[in-house]
Amino acid sequence: MKKHHSNEKLNMADERTPLIQVVQIRPARPRYPHHNLRQICTIVLAIAPLFVAAAFIICLALPNAFNGDDGADWSAHLPWSGGHISRAWPQSNGLTYEELQKLLSSTPSADKAREWSKYYTSGPHLAGKNLSQAIWTKERWQEFGVSQSLIVDYDVYVNYPLGHRLALLEKNKKSKRDNSVDIDFRETWKVKYEASLEEDVLQEDGTSGLQDRIPTFHGYSASGNVTAPYVFVNYGHYRDYEELLAANVSLAGKIALIKYGGIFRGLKVKRAQELGMVGAVIYTDPGDDGEVTEHNGNETYPKGPAREPSSVQRGSTQFLSKFLIFQFNRLTPFSGTLNIESHRCGTG
Repeated sequence: MKKHHSNEKLNMADERTPLIQVVQIRPARPRYPHHNLRQICTIVLAIAPLFVAAAFIICLALPNAFNGDDGADWSAHLPWSGGHISRAWPQSNGLTYEELQKLLSSTPSADKAREWSKYYTSGPHLAGKNLSQAIWTKERWQEFGVSQSLIVDYDVYVNYPLGHRLALLEKNKKSKRDNSVDIDFRETWKVKYEASLEEDVLQEDGTSGLQDRIPTFHGYSASGNVTAPYVFVNYGHYRDYEELLAANVSLAGKIALIKYGGIFRGLKVKRAQELGMVGAVIYTDPGDDGEVTEHNGNETYPKGPAREPSSVQRGSTQFLSKFLIFQFNRLTPFSGTLNIESHRCGTG
């Protein structure tokens, strides 16, 4: 074995060094992976509760600064805000039946009921319209002691008509059969009848002549201009369509002429669309008015209970059986004898 010179330093550990010694062959690694990320998360989690506590203290100190536009106190939105509601609601044991009966028979005022009923029916309140009635109702509730009455906004799918038209066209006898694409449609067909799509204005009912009264249209209907032959489909029941198909009546590309009654109007339109029909006209048949008619000696509204002849139904044609999933096909124009024209603007 060689002897080292006194002026030489001892050799550092190498691969021949006994294993009892530590040989550093690579840089040391952190004890945990993502060590820096763990440190940052720890700091954030330690500071976050302080910010939450500070925000809560500010909310308590400045409650008016966080009140909404509807005037409700911010505390009404806290999870425990319902603690002030009496245990008697909704399963009340605070009143006996006799006490409740006496309260209900003595509290409502017939004059007030008449006054408020007149107010609510004095103007249209289509969904998304007439905010003033909602504000008035909220103010009345607050006067009754329900201080946390709120007006809540919802985003909904709803359409309003910009125009509508229903006309019955008749082939012009003077025009010759011509398959030329240049022929003028107006020279071939003429308007035999056009519906006013307006109810009569009644002197006894001022609301019937309001400028912003709700027009006649099918809610959630598609926009389009359709000209096509029409087919009477009775009440638009499933079996009504099946009977027409069994009789080899062509329905595709036609307009369905449907009577109100029996089932929801949306299902009448749904089945027509499934069979390829391009439009639907739904009307009230006077024969379905029952016994309460002018013919049986009853005066019509507003003097009596009978239906006013020009009155029409208004409502949606949603496909309710499809769980409010609205499916509409584009209406394609066809040459024929009935013209339906409508336009809408969606808000959702």
